[in-house]
Amino acid sequence: MATREIPARGSSAPAHVTAHPTTAYLALAVGVLCISFTAIFTKWAGVPGPVAASIRMLVATVVLMIPLALHLRRTGVPRAGVRFGVMGGLWFAINLGMLSSALLLTSAANATLMDNTAPVWVGLGALIFFREKLGRRYWAGLALALAGAAVVSGVRLAAGVKLNGGDALAFVGAVFYAGYLLNTQRARRDLSSLTYLWLVAATAAIALTTFCLVQGLPLLGHSSRTYLSLIAMGIISQTGGWLLINYALGHLPASTAVVVLLAQPVLTGLLSIPLLGEPLAARQVLGGALLLTGIALCLRRTTGAEGRMTDDEPIGERADGR
Repeated sequence: MATREIPARGSSAPAHVTAHPTTAYLALAVGVLCISFTAIFTKWAGVPGPVAASIRMLVATVVLMIPLALHLRRTGVPRAGVRFGVMGGLWFAINLGMLSSALLLTSAANATLMDNTAPVWVGLGALIFFREKLGRRYWAGLALALAGAAVVSGVRLAAGVKLNGGDALAFVGAVFYAGYLLNTQRARRDLSSLTYLWLVAATAAIALTTFCLVQGLPLLGHSSRTYLSLIAMGIISQTGGWLLINYALGHLPASTAVVVLLAQPVLTGLLSIPLLGEPLAARQVLGGALLLTGIALCLRRTTGAEGRMTDDEPIGERADGR
């Protein structure tokens, strides 16, 4: 069964078949690959996290302006869903700001693990707000994926879990990351992927730039290497990556998409070998295998007694009419 791109309410654009679920999964996979370069570009840039996040969103806002103008000229300005685009930008900006700040206060391993608790909050949010019935296989797969992410991050439970201020920031930031993904699932009922991404980028750019100015963090005066890295991050990670991910979230439940997003630390680790000269440890290989196995379990969604969706049931066409 092919999924449909749901036009903005009040728009004259007719609904039309645009993608099979396989296309949505492919878009999600390529999108995750694109955002996996984020850590690479951030290390190359070598500037405070909020500055990198601000310039990243400013670049995406500018890059998307012409495509958006052409798109709106063809489809018309959406009458509904704009508030969800603005809200998504605020969720995203807070998450980026907290995670970027956390990386300055704690290890990358701990910050990554705390940020990867987002699937738990997405699953609970989907259960409460979208009434998705997530069966035991989903939660088992999620637990396995989180365990894999913990192994990849190098967390040792035997040594005890010690959280500092940076860990707490990343943990709270994960809640906003989950909020962004759930908000995106709702927003894509009314907004195209392109329109939504621009609203998110523009809102986040304003919020993050304001934060940098208030905190006295310099946006100008950096090296050409820094700006080239940030421009690449804005184009590849933010524009390309999230355009594809937001597209997928128009056809897939956020509870499924967020588990696939857990593959990001694994891909970043693989990319770090040739690009940053960081070798891949045995624990990262083991953790990656656990993580991908967990993802596979979560993606095996079937209908039946548990009432879950099949892979080819689009968002907005569930049995409960939501």
